[in-house]
Amino acid sequence: MEHNHCNHTHNSVSAEETIALLKYMAHHNAHHAEELMETVSSLSDNVALLIKEAVTLLNDSTEKINQAIKEAEG
Repeated sequence: MEHNHCNHTHNSVSAEETIALLKYMAHHNAHHAEELMETVSSLSDNVALLIKEAVTLLNDSTEKINQAIKEAEG
């Protein structure tokens, strides 16, 4: 699994740029959640349970980002 994370330096960004970044991050998180769920079948029961719990938390945080995007977009 290869991917890159961009390091961002933000001095002065517009609201539109911030919303675009948030949308990217929410999509990126959702992709990671899917990848993590694909790993659980090869893990022991307890480890798989921990990963599933982590994915639940990741999905919850991604939903908060999506809620923030909706609110920001009005």
